[in-house]
Amino acid sequence: MPTWREIGAEFLGTAVFLASVLSVLVMNFAAGSPVVTAMPSAGLRRLLTGVLVGCVIALIIYSPLGRISGGHINPAVTLAFLRMGKITRGGAAGYIAAQVAGATLGTAVACLVWRRYATSIDLGVTLPGAGGAPAAAAAEAAMTFLLVTLILGFVDRPLLMPFTATAVGTLVALLVFAVAPVSGTSLNPARSLGPALIARTGSDLWVYLVAPPLGALAAAVLHRRRRRTVACGKLIHDDAFPCRFLDCRYTRGQRPTTAG
Repeated sequence: MPTWREIGAEFLGTAVFLASVLSVLVMNFAAGSPVVTAMPSAGLRRLLTGVLVGCVIALIIYSPLGRISGGHINPAVTLAFLRMGKITRGGAAGYIAAQVAGATLGTAVACLVWRRYATSIDLGVTLPGAGGAPAAAAAEAAMTFLLVTLILGFVDRPLLMPFTATAVGTLVALLVFAVAPVSGTSLNPARSLGPALIARTGSDLWVYLVAPPLGALAAAVLHRRRRRTVACGKLIHDDAFPCRFLDCRYTRGQRPTTAG
């Protein structure tokens, strides 16, 4: 069961994530940004956005905050580990509440720092693009399925586990570049809910609250059928930080099999 230390780390990690992501969006897309002038191609700026967001995610996971909490910073990821039996319902509820609160705080901080620049990008609110809400929902579910499948596969293998954050950041970078025109590439209910709360808008919010959890749960169900469980609920396990997740095979020193 996570303690307030882990929940607090998840709160701060998600706040840093949102503040950083919105700052990247301001830099690359806000009216008056020198990057927009220097790089007129929206595709190139989207690629740059993906790379920077991927780096932010990897750095948070690798940071002490990520090593303490496990670096979920995403309710969909937490729900997947709940389905895998690595966290209690109460622990998952604490993590998700912390993620939503952290996302809201991170958005508010970015708004205070960037002011009219943040307003010019609509506070980073995620909205469906080409194809409307149905296409966005399908894209969000599929992308989150891929993301969680990657996470569970890396976490479950001792040789790959230390590189989970790098793999996650790389995948997110590619998805932002390729799919942002369809859905905004949220993959994260907290990432969408925080800006929506600050902007006081609920337009198509259901897409980002429903589709990513469905994709994550589908990935967890598939993983359970293949391997029954997963080694740990942390994206990176570090023996220097206590692990509060259930039945952590890294803590017990029983290395999970590398088969499969």
